[in-house]
Amino acid sequence: MKKVIAKNTLRKALKDYQLYLMFIPGFIVLAVFAYYPMYGLILSFKSYSPVKGITGSPWVSDPNIWGNFQNAVLSYGFLRLVRNTLLLGLLKIIFAFPSSIILALLINELRVGVFKKTIQTISYLPYFISWVIVASIMYLFLASDVGFFNKAFIALGMEPVRWYISPQYWRAILTVTTIWKNTGWGTIIFLAGLTSISPELYEAARCDGAGRWRQTIHVSIPGIMPVIAMSFILSVSGIVKDDFEQVYALVGMNSELWKTVDVIGSWMYRGLRGPFRAWGEVTAVGLVQSIVSFVLMVGANAAVKRSGNKGIW
Repeated sequence: MKKVIAKNTLRKALKDYQLYLMFIPGFIVLAVFAYYPMYGLILSFKSYSPVKGITGSPWVSDPNIWGNFQNAVLSYGFLRLVRNTLLLGLLKIIFAFPSSIILALLINELRVGVFKKTIQTISYLPYFISWVIVASIMYLFLASDVGFFNKAFIALGMEPVRWYISPQYWRAILTVTTIWKNTGWGTIIFLAGLTSISPELYEAARCDGAGRWRQTIHVSIPGIMPVIAMSFILSVSGIVKDDFEQVYALVGMNSELWKTVDVIGSWMYRGLRGPFRAWGEVTAVGLVQSIVSFVLMVGANAAVKRSGNKGIW
């Protein structure tokens, strides 16, 4: 039986060899830029020296092979980094993830073609603006003296807010900027799922007396539930993967705000700028971060499958 299956598989592969040849360039790119760099993970267990290189650097032996992991976890403020990273990740799951679904459902209800395309284009545009530009835009709103918000507060007889030394506001600011920048782009996959729903289902719902709201609840949302499930799994796996580019662009090295927005990614960046002996600790934290992300993805996939939806695998 196994020989028959192997022969059939080989026959199909030879028949469609052009498709497999097209796969080769993508596989090479993946191997070079995704899998080969994994070799550097052994820095987690070494005392790195740029003179000796990765291979020649000695293994960590004091107090044990896990020394880099211990030094990173026991370093001052590491628990704060984990807390901030998880809180920002959860805020984006709670607010940013549903916003793409809601916007896609609203755009899907538009019937005027030109207006619908215009709204789609406007909502996509912020995604193509770099975080550096977003940081400049936010400065126009948040600057202490010339910022739009403080000018409005003063006009209303209120006290101005010194945003860049007030860490309590910045989790909300990072969440709002994430929603503004990424929501429109995130609607693409949900709109694609909505277009795949059979029009006959909407016609049947209308015949049963369902209005637009009930059609959305009973036809549109169930129709894109597989897409929502897949996106949810990937979003959950990214809870521990902070958006370093966003944090660094908007906050930079402003230590006044680190209390609420200093995340693992910004800590790793500072570690890479420090002495080379810290590179092993940075790599160790990155490795743990990736493992936790994978575990979260597996758990979310299992939860989605238990709910009756299809998972990633």
